[in-house]
Amino acid sequence: MEVETAVLQKKNTNETQKEEKYWQYHIRKRIYRHVPITLWIQRYNKMDGLADVIAGVTLGLTLIPQSIAYSALAGVSPQYGLYSAFMGCFVYVIFGSIKEVSIGPTSLMSLLTYEYTRNLTPDFVVVMCFLVGCVEFLMGFFRLGFLVDYISVPVTSGFQTATSLIIIVSQMKGILGVKFHSSGFMDNLCKLFIHANETKFSGDFALGISCIIFLIFMRKLKDIPISEDTTKKKVLKHTLWLLSTSRNFLIVVITSTIAFGFEYNGKEAPFALTKNVRSGLPPFQFPTPPTVDNHTYMWTELLIHPEFRNSIVVIPVIAVLANVAIAKAFTTEGTIDATQEMFALSFCNILGSFFQSMPTCGAFTRSAVANASGVRTPLAGLYSGILTVLALTFLTPYFHLIPRATLSAVLITAVVFLIDWEICKPLWTISKKELFVVVFTLITCLSFGVEFGLFVGVCVTVLNLVFKWARPEIDIETILIHNNSNTVEYNLVRPSMSVYFPAVDLVCNKVIKSAARPVVVDCHHFSNVDYTAAKALSTLIRTFKDRGQTLIFFHISPKLCRTLQHAGCESLVHANTDGELYSLLFGYDLADFSDKPFQVLRGIECIANSKDAVPLLKSPQRRMSALE
Repeated sequence: MEVETAVLQKKNTNETQKEEKYWQYHIRKRIYRHVPITLWIQRYNKMDGLADVIAGVTLGLTLIPQSIAYSALAGVSPQYGLYSAFMGCFVYVIFGSIKEVSIGPTSLMSLLTYEYTRNLTPDFVVVMCFLVGCVEFLMGFFRLGFLVDYISVPVTSGFQTATSLIIIVSQMKGILGVKFHSSGFMDNLCKLFIHANETKFSGDFALGISCIIFLIFMRKLKDIPISEDTTKKKVLKHTLWLLSTSRNFLIVVITSTIAFGFEYNGKEAPFALTKNVRSGLPPFQFPTPPTVDNHTYMWTELLIHPEFRNSIVVIPVIAVLANVAIAKAFTTEGTIDATQEMFALSFCNILGSFFQSMPTCGAFTRSAVANASGVRTPLAGLYSGILTVLALTFLTPYFHLIPRATLSAVLITAVVFLIDWEICKPLWTISKKELFVVVFTLITCLSFGVEFGLFVGVCVTVLNLVFKWARPEIDIETILIHNNSNTVEYNLVRPSMSVYFPAVDLVCNKVIKSAARPVVVDCHHFSNVDYTAAKALSTLIRTFKDRGQTLIFFHISPKLCRTLQHAGCESLVHANTDGELYSLLFGYDLADFSDKPFQVLRGIECIANSKDAVPLLKSPQRRMSALE
């Protein structure tokens, strides 16, 4: 009895240990997935640390001037751009899975922010950032990453080109030195022509054009071919690369120094300068609904606000699309966890809103800089964030010296290379329908707004898919088989995809009108059919039976066979091998052919090593047989 009790206790102990190990394994797996730093920090070494420091500092020199420029694009004070530049960097270190991604303000997020809050106070921008983060968290929780898959490359290209053109046109008034209020691309373009005679060809114009030329030249500086056969040449090549990468920082420092010279000598600068920037770090506080004209908005009011409500749906989708696109562009090994990217992006925006941040996401320009800098892990974002915090702490009294024309030049040169003209040539050759989608999305975005243009582009893409499902390509071949003294000729109908209810009438009509000879339907591409299609195919089988004509379903799956039987088809004739098919067509047993290999010679299929069979004649149209 005591022995049995001991054995039972040992068995229970082993089961308990197994259960504990099971739970420990799955908890550890969850932690590694949703907190990626716990995984890669275990193999972090000194070389990784040095590479991340270099990449992080380089990113910071790019991020700071861009953040100030993007705040102007969003229509808020410069400090909001800097507030948006550090918290995302810190949070993504912990939750991010793509080392090249740098979270912060972007041209796209700034443009959308301006579209939805142009007539609202900056408090609405902060609340928008919080709500955008919440929606991104819900998208990750419900695994809605598949929604991004409906945004095709042509739609993305048209959308990206449209946003680039909108930003360029919106910044032209800063280059030309004219002032006016506008709403939308077309209105902006019209007013630029109207106020063209007010252009100041000194000061802002000269500085803006000079900055654009300088930035484009510096961008090409790193592409100068220099061999690395000596130490001096290696140093020179790396120096040129560093200067090219830091071009935004350099132009801001140079032009601010010029403005400081005018201010130091008691003269007014001949170009417009940036607004004063509030010094110091923002206070840590929960984002609360804003108060306008002694009225404090409720959260429910914000969700139905006519200028605000669409933003918490459009901006999260665009932000996730941008991050996933960057991940696909720079990830060379492994898979992309879109759900984890949603969670990471949501935490960046939610926690960022506690520091008065605008909506943020990854940017292609910064990711390219990080990749070229040799970044090893997301820890590089830590150093970028630290540089931004230092700039907010010590340099904010001097940010008002940055000329507006310089910031406009930084924005223009950042987005002008995102205009995707290269996609037009291959699409003209491959698919003019998809080229139409690019052009249509581009025009709609420019005419009616980027969010509406993106929605219309997705709708056009989905309609194109629906049309392909409703009108699949159907290949009909006439095949002649001659075995000994018997000859059978039949039509092989091969639909290019599964048949669902929009396409079933087309397929059935093709089968009925094919010819007054046996018909074989190749079901190789049939993964499934819906109930309507199953009922229509059952009716087709009965029609052939009433006409006394043979109808055979070839390569039919067991699942499809059961579906047709449940739909009321009791006389289904099907074959899964060539031997079974020939047995049904000839009307007697040809099992001795079923195990023999088949080969294709010049498009002619034959039974190998068989004296009783001759080659099969196949063509889209019926060919004359040897007997005829």
